[in-house]
Amino acid sequence: MNNFCLIIPTRGDRPKFIQQCKRLIARQTLKPNGIIWMDYVPESGAKDITQRYRRGVEQATKQGYQFVVFWEDDDWYHPGYLEWLIKGWKAKGMPNFFGVGETYYYHLGMESHIHMKHPGRTSMFCTLAKLPWRIKWPRDTQPFLDMHIHRSTKVDTMNFPPERIYAIGIKHGIGLAGGGGHYNRTSYQPDKKPWFNKWLGSDVEFYNKIATELAPIAQHSKNRNNIPKIHGKPTRKIITTNTNPQLSRRGPSVKKIRRK
Repeated sequence: MNNFCLIIPTRGDRPKFIQQCKRLIARQTLKPNGIIWMDYVPESGAKDITQRYRRGVEQATKQGYQFVVFWEDDDWYHPGYLEWLIKGWKAKGMPNFFGVGETYYYHLGMESHIHMKHPGRTSMFCTLAKLPWRIKWPRDTQPFLDMHIHRSTKVDTMNFPPERIYAIGIKHGIGLAGGGGHYNRTSYQPDKKPWFNKWLGSDVEFYNKIATELAPIAQHSKNRNNIPKIHGKPTRKIITTNTNPQLSRRGPSVKKIRRK
């Protein structure tokens, strides 16, 4: 049972990443039977990643695929990722929804990474879904489809083996981001470029070039996130963010929200 396709939502606003994405797919040890690129002119200024996922699933269902793997155009995947993911899915009895119960993100501008463990939930860029789709879709502008799936049904997950990370979410700020965006999180682990180099090997050359282009933006972002203190207390500041959960995580240092 390997009749599957990749669904890749993209807005065409990060062409360098698209070329890298195609290279990463081409070298997979297990090839998909097809690739559905959900690349069309945005119909509004709202985030539409869920809309693109939904339309991709509808196309895959019509084309007779047995399951789909969601793949994001700017993230990094190990050559053995698809083979490893599908083998793990079969070992779990081929559940309706499956993925990885932990996530690694690397911020190119900050040269830092973050690791989150979330058993029973999988990030969308590491998600497999059996067809036909078995839960109700949220609104098309819902930025967190992975959270919606987690709340709607059981999601079986597995973790990366100790010796290998098979997928890393790349944060950079290029194009309109889905989900929580590519803002700087205070929980990123600083000065971890050697960590990134360890897992990506020669692929790191591509991301280093992107990071060089982002250097001025990253410095501006770091300066903006330094909260000045007056009489030993942090002042309140205006931030740019997307969602109420992001606002609540910022705590008392936030004066108001300015939505993207």
